[in-house]
Amino acid sequence: MRISQWLSSSSSTTIYTAFPPSTPTLPLTRPTSTSTASPLNAFHEQFARPGDIISVLLLLGSVVMLGRDVIHQALAQLSGGFITPVAFSFGWITYAISALLAAIGANKLMPLPDATGFVVNSRSRYGRENRSWILGRIIRDYVFWCDPRIAVEEDRFLKAEAERRSKLPAGEEQKWNKYPPRIGLSISVYEASRTKTAGVPDKDWVYYTGILCALVQLGIAAVPWGLWGDWSIVLMTGCGTVLAFASGALPHWKAEKWSCRKKSGKTVSLTAGNGTKHVCVVLGNGVGLDLEDLAGGRGVDRPETRALTALLAVLWIVLLIAVSGLKQNPWFLLLIGVLGMAQNVIVCAAPRTPGAFGVHLEFKEAIARDKVMKALMDLENKYPYVGRSLVDTYFPGSNLRPDEEKFWKEAKVRAEEALKRRED
Repeated sequence: MRISQWLSSSSSTTIYTAFPPSTPTLPLTRPTSTSTASPLNAFHEQFARPGDIISVLLLLGSVVMLGRDVIHQALAQLSGGFITPVAFSFGWITYAISALLAAIGANKLMPLPDATGFVVNSRSRYGRENRSWILGRIIRDYVFWCDPRIAVEEDRFLKAEAERRSKLPAGEEQKWNKYPPRIGLSISVYEASRTKTAGVPDKDWVYYTGILCALVQLGIAAVPWGLWGDWSIVLMTGCGTVLAFASGALPHWKAEKWSCRKKSGKTVSLTAGNGTKHVCVVLGNGVGLDLEDLAGGRGVDRPETRALTALLAVLWIVLLIAVSGLKQNPWFLLLIGVLGMAQNVIVCAAPRTPGAFGVHLEFKEAIARDKVMKALMDLENKYPYVGRSLVDTYFPGSNLRPDEEKFWKEAKVRAEEALKRRED
């Protein structure tokens, strides 16, 4: 009996040991994340504390530099003095590298003109294509800065012409009135100012926007410092402003911008070319810039420019690396950069008077006629050699009518006789 009980107990133990009871199978479920992040939270976190602010800055800087070098043009507008107030923005890194390449190569800082034009010498009749940036801007923005008395003269002529036509016989009046009177050529006559120094620019509102923008940028940068003790933004903004002003203070800018002879007695005409309505005549009186010489766009060779632009490029790169490490309050830096970009764009495109470029002019008179040839003849009668010098520009090939050829031959004789009398 005991043996049978032992065998029964032993067999059950063996079976249990060999075949342990199976573990209950859990139902399959989708793994869940313990994180509380969601697309909405991710967007909120990125916009609250952008993790890659430097990519945003570089993208904005690249957009500004597309098509035209905005900072380069802004520096050309305001350079020439010790302080060149072009505000700190996101495009300065790219400009610093391009300026270094230009200095190493041609050793030029001024850009090429962004508007076509010609400078015609009244004595030689030679029309030189303009290669001076400041003369290009003066020609481009002529309608902006020209004296309002020019428009008065044009209006006076149009009224006089309309009155003349109204008095014609019926047949002729009908013939003329098919085409309403219009200005064929408007000529303004200026002379170099005797009260201002040539090559010393006037300070206008465009100049002061840079100083105002720099102060506002530093004020914005000081906010996180005052509220949370974060002085990194004001440090980066201050360094960027100093580097921006230093880039425009290079002596090369002034030397290249006004690379021409001074105290010139030449009389020249500024025009955008054949087919344009306006001509600006600048009478030489021995105190102004030689605009024909300036139009040649001569460069200057200053060896220190290469070293200084290289140093500035290195410092800009160091600033870029420092800015990329900022983690706190990035929106302040973004606002500062956008404000600087706006100032750069405004300065780059803003029209200015010749005085803001150091070319100081005083208005004398205006001549407006419905026919180009009539305007040139009237100009020649008042200012010998000047009207004749523009004939080849507006009438290439000199295929003139007999009466026109006779007039210009006689005008040449009169001008030479008048010159001989002055020399005697």
